[in-house]
Amino acid sequence: MNRDKLNILKDLANLQIEEILDALGVRYRERYNYLVGPCPVHGGDRADAFSYLLERGIWQCFSRGCDKTHGSDIVGLVRGIRQCTFSQATGFLEGFVNLSLSPLEIQKLKDDRENKEFIQAQQRKKEEKIVYPKSCLEKLRYHGYLETRGYPRWLIERYHIGACLEPHAYMGNRIVVPVINPDREIVGFTGRTLDEKWKEKNIPKWKHSRGSWVSRNLFNIHLAADHIKRTGYAILCEGPLDVLRLEEAGIHNGVAILGKKFYQTQMAMLISVGATSILDALDNDAAGKVGSQGVMKTAKCLFDIERVKIPEGRKDIGELNAEETRSIFNEFAIWN
Repeated sequence: MNRDKLNILKDLANLQIEEILDALGVRYRERYNYLVGPCPVHGGDRADAFSYLLERGIWQCFSRGCDKTHGSDIVGLVRGIRQCTFSQATGFLEGFVNLSLSPLEIQKLKDDRENKEFIQAQQRKKEEKIVYPKSCLEKLRYHGYLETRGYPRWLIERYHIGACLEPHAYMGNRIVVPVINPDREIVGFTGRTLDEKWKEKNIPKWKHSRGSWVSRNLFNIHLAADHIKRTGYAILCEGPLDVLRLEEAGIHNGVAILGKKFYQTQMAMLISVGATSILDALDNDAAGKVGSQGVMKTAKCLFDIERVKIPEGRKDIGELNAEETRSIFNEFAIWN
């Protein structure tokens, strides 16, 4: 890559720095025209060790000088975080930018970036995180539905799953599953209807608590993170019952995207806990296969991805028993 093209790449990447940092799993907060946080290269617990100057597109590590080792521009930052070559770093950045833009179009993007009102509008789009008190779990009542599906009682209790039996409540007549983030905070709920005639009545089978929290979270990430970090593997499922079956089988790398779509913020969460490979275990139906195509499109530049073969006649991992589930993942040996 010649110098002119490299400079354009760095300029454009700097204009999309938040998206790039999110994809890299970097934790940061905005402070004036800086982004600050713990150093994403060496880690550490200093909350302001890392500083990225938006105006110039350069970064600094105040604790160990990681910027001096890897380079203080955006390419150096990617190299430091991903421990990759210069060519691999520029290739990663090219996935976020449009190098065919004209000089006038690039200047317009720069003007927008520098416009204070533009920045404030972007900040307003970011929803505040909602955290539910643990006391809300006391409202859930035991229900035998999941045991009829072959899930053991100890597993149900481990995930604090219960039923909302208030008929007129938002989650009324549903098995309710709390979703917990890596900080062990309850950030949302997803519920499976108990009405056997849900199709006839046009009732959604699964329903999420209000808000747009799903795109920023993964079910079971709080327990799977250590196992993902140790092995590099994350098993991507659609729903929590698939993850529960994996757990019953002794496979602890499973997370659920809570739907068909794999969001970039969910991808960033996997990167932040050390995932390098994804086993795609989305449902074995038409919608699941479309979802798998989306996973491949979203994540192929950052992960090794392999589609898990669910036996014909079975819709998802949740329809298998523990022994069948173990047999599918034997070749990966990621639960030992």
